[in-house]
Amino acid sequence: MNTSSLLDTAYKRSIQKLLVNTTENGLLAAAPKSLEGDAKHYTSLFSRDIGVSSLGILASGDTKLKLIIERSLANLASAQSSRGQLPFHIQPEQHLVQWWMPGTIDSTIWWCIALLMHYKYTGDTKFFNTYKEHLEKAFTWLTYQDTNNDYLLEQGESSDWADEMPRFGAVLYTNALWYWMVRLRIEVEKRKDLNATREKIYEAANTLLWVHKKDDSRVDYVPDNWYTQTHPFASNMIEYTNTQAVYLPYYLGFVSHKSFEMRCDVYGNILACLSGLADPQKQELIVDHITRAGINLPYPIKVLYPPIYPGEADWRLYMMKGRQNYPWQYHNGGIWPYVGGFWVALLSGIDKKKAGDELIKLAQANALNNWEFNEYLHGQLGTPMGIPNQSWNMAMYLYAYHAICDKTS
Repeated sequence: MNTSSLLDTAYKRSIQKLLVNTTENGLLAAAPKSLEGDAKHYTSLFSRDIGVSSLGILASGDTKLKLIIERSLANLASAQSSRGQLPFHIQPEQHLVQWWMPGTIDSTIWWCIALLMHYKYTGDTKFFNTYKEHLEKAFTWLTYQDTNNDYLLEQGESSDWADEMPRFGAVLYTNALWYWMVRLRIEVEKRKDLNATREKIYEAANTLLWVHKKDDSRVDYVPDNWYTQTHPFASNMIEYTNTQAVYLPYYLGFVSHKSFEMRCDVYGNILACLSGLADPQKQELIVDHITRAGINLPYPIKVLYPPIYPGEADWRLYMMKGRQNYPWQYHNGGIWPYVGGFWVALLSGIDKKKAGDELIKLAQANALNNWEFNEYLHGQLGTPMGIPNQSWNMAMYLYAYHAICDKTS
């Protein structure tokens, strides 16, 4: 199959399989007939998966899929908590609402992003206004996740998409999404009153989560700005992280009390670039690091590099659960094709040729095992793993495809 045929086939298969992954209630995480045993919960409506999938579906302009996203958002909104949180996942026909044991902070953000992106793409004021109150409640709930009043969101361990990983405190992935959501509210709703919030999130994240020490002889590397002046603990934490993690060309994965992630949270760093949290200079450093380290090989893209090995300080016993989170698997250095879609979208604004090359590899990854759209692949071998027929793989291929084609047309 030649390159053009491969890309077109991947697009058509993505649309076709997304339609298979739907019910009258909305978009499922994976195809129901591909699931057995414990994996049957993948036939739920996941706030996170639907939020991610909405990006590619809206970019495609497919009318049937757009209506499915609308049904999904509506059903999830009906399960919103009284405080404003959106659920981990729901099964409307069973009247089942799940919140995940440690809670999921990003489920709420992704629902909000999906609603705002729907309004941005469609201009459907009626649909947006129907759920605007839900958006306001969700936003209020999210502001209360800022537990130390520094404009960054804090979270418990394993309470975002990486639900079997030791991330907690101020997490890059979550705060990149938070920043993106606030920017969307300013853009789509014309909420100029949120500009000050956006600026503070930007300064806080780039002060706390970026390593500033580039020269061992320097002692004045702690930024002197609003964040460090009003949060004395931040200066101490920056000194603590920067004495151990020097010369890093990417954001720290998280920072908490005397704890931080020095490994590259690839997904979080890509979102930091796409959301505008990372300036052009930082974006260049991040993209260069990912490419030089081969994090995008054999397929895009490993979500953590390097992985955590048993016996290392970051290792947790729960990572052995189901034997899925060993090194180069699952969230621990596995390749997630849906995240590869974000990677291609990032490259599309930097290097179109490289983006095109990565789109080919992304199509090849999804085509494994006769277009199985596997949940993730082994980080070194590229072996298909996890649950097949993943909706967000299909949708993020559409997103990546349009990120390139819409910018070159």
